[in-house]
Parts: sequence; structure tokens; C-alpha cells
Amino acid sequence: MQVNSAHSLPEPDEIAVQHSQQLLAHIHQSLQSAPLSFAQYMQIALYQPGLGYYMAGAQKFGAKGDFITAPEVSPLFGQCVAAQCLDVLKLLPKASVLELGAGSGRLAASVLDAMQEAPPEHYFILEPSAELQKRQAIFLADVLTAELFERVQWLDALPQDFVGICIANEVMDALPVELFTKQKSQVQQVCVRATNDGLEYTVRDAPDELKTLVTELENELGVPFADGYRSEVSALLTPWVQSLAKMMKKGVVLLSDYGYPRKEFYLPERVNGTLACYYQHHFHDDVFFYPGLQDITAHVDFTRVVEAGSGAGMALLGYTSQTGFLLNNGISSLGAAELEKCTTEQAQLTLSKQIKTLTLPGEMGERFQFMALGKNFATPLQGFTSQELSYRL
Repeated sequence: MQVNSAHSLPEPDEIAVQHSQQLLAHIHQSLQSAPLSFAQYMQIALYQPGLGYYMAGAQKFGAKGDFITAPEVSPLFGQCVAAQCLDVLKLLPKASVLELGAGSGRLAASVLDAMQEAPPEHYFILEPSAELQKRQAIFLADVLTAELFERVQWLDALPQDFVGICIANEVMDALPVELFTKQKSQVQQVCVRATNDGLEYTVRDAPDELKTLVTELENELGVPFADGYRSEVSALLTPWVQSLAKMMKKGVVLLSDYGYPRKEFYLPERVNGTLACYYQHHFHDDVFFYPGLQDITAHVDFTRVVEAGSGAGMALLGYTSQTGFLLNNGISSLGAAELEKCTTEQAQLTLSKQIKTLTLPGEMGERFQFMALGKNFATPLQGFTSQELSYRL
């Protein structure tokens, strides 16, 4: 992904600017009485109905969008996820797959195509964006067989008494986060306020809930954050994981995202946190650049995920890098089989590049992590048989 500073970002067209101005007007209206917490601002910027980044009509994923996720890099990613699904579903009769936030639909397509000899009872998709639902339905109807497409069902809410495997690929990083900083040894909440020509950061005394979360982090890390240190904490991550545990009767939650164990997330040298923005394949840190036209994300504290799961009755089944997960699920043999099908040298080079992007440490291989949590399911998973990193949590 190309890296540029905010001032060199490409300018959107007039229609996109007007869209952002509508959202900005809504944000300014919300700011009339008091500043917004950053979590409130992020919620509006990403999820405001009809205006937020994920709730409006622009393409988000792939070469014509703002970023490329692993399923867009190569179908091999989905084939490896499918191998893990089959590993779980063979132990659960009449089980289903549930995908949260299916994006472009390419992961669903790859997984279902690879499972067509033993397909799940249902392939549920929980997608909050009506616009993305439409895109997914058109795409999947085009690339899947009629029999497989009949198994796809879109949901408006989490199912109850779910049996199977729940997949969440790059979902947690889009959960709104609180920003905090330390000033004169006191915890401050980083907020958003209006200016004459836009938005800017401001700070105020942190509410008790945020102070408690930060104090707990400092106690666990064994050292207080230094003055000027700024980072994020996801207050929504725990209830989000708890909701998955509540809806599941028996099965596995498979999570993949970029993030760190807690001690690595809050390293003293990471003084500005992990907040980042993606716009037309440019990575930058200006969260106020044309609200509604760019993605805003934060890395995941995977230790918090484990704590939330454990508190909700789920057991940790494994934690590894994307490289480890893909190797354990056969990407080497799957890639070799695909290479044999390549009829040109260019096709071989393209496939080799895709595999390197998914697995090399300098690409996605080490930046992205996989974690599995089990509810009434304790069988070891093949995706975590080697390169198991749970000791780092």
C-alpha cells in the first residue's frame, strides 16, 4: 500500500466533496452542545446512515477502492479459511458458516467454492451496510453455482443458538475507539471540536470509565504512561466479543486482523498509538480529511479479545500470524497446484507475488494475526498447529 502524507492525497471529485460536506454538516450539528469523544466521531464518520464511510455508495475494496484486503489479493486466502472451516464443520453436524462484514464478497466466494463438495448448511452474512449487501449479492450470484448461492443468506442481526464457525476478517479494526492521552500525569480524553473551517482535536478530563480502562492498562503493564503519550482503547471490543459468545451454542469464532498483544500494543515508543486512515490506496493519519470518504482504523489489542472471550465462556483455541495460519492450512500445496495450472510465465509471476503478499513478514504475513475462540468446542484446530503465539498474550 502506498504511503503518503495527508497534504499529497488526491482530491476527490465534486460529487464526493458534496457528500463529505453533508456528513461534516451533520457532525457540526452534533457538536453544538459539546465536543464529541473520538469514539463518537469515528462512529459517525464510518457508520452514519447514508453518509458514513461504510454506509454510503462508493466502492471501498479492491483496486478501485481505498484498500485491498487479503481475500482480494488471492482466492488462496479464502481456500485456506475454507480448510479451517471444514476442519471445524466435520465435527458439527448440520453446522453453518457466519461471516461478519463480508466486504466485497470475495472471501465468501472463495470459501464456498472451496467447500462445494461438503458445503455448510447455510452461509450467513451479517452486513450492516445495505449498499454492500447489494454489491455482495450481485457478485456472489455471478460467481457461485446456483446451488451454492442458495445457501447464502443475509441477516439483519446475529442469529441465536448458532452452531458452526463465525468468521470476522478485518472487522475489529473498524470498531470505534476512545483516544486518551496523559497530561501532568492525569488521564485526558481526546475529543473532536469544530473550527471555522473544519474539525480539530481537543482534550478534556476523561470520564470515569475511560480512566478505569487506562489505569487497568498501566497496572498490568507495570508502568504509567508518560506525559504526552497518546493511544487508543476499544471500549466496544469486549461487548462485541460477548455478543458473539452469547449467540453461539457450539462452535468457533475465527478472527483475523492487524494488531498486537497488549504489551506490544502499548510499547513506550508507540507514543501516537495506531490510528490510521486509508484513502484511494494512500495511508495517512489525518482523521479529519474529508469525513465519510476514507476509512479510519485502529490496531486490535488481542489480549483484550482473549479476556473478553474468557469472561463470556469462550476458550482460546489458538493465536498465530497470518503466515502461520495460511501455512498450517495448506497454502504451499494449494499454491503449487495453482502454479501447475498457469499457462504463461506472467501468470506464474502474478501468483507467486500474491503468495508473497499474503505470507512474507514485510507484507501481510506478520502484520495480520489470526485468533480462534471456542464455545463448547475444545478440539485443537489445524490452523494453529505450528507457529502458535498464545504465549505472547
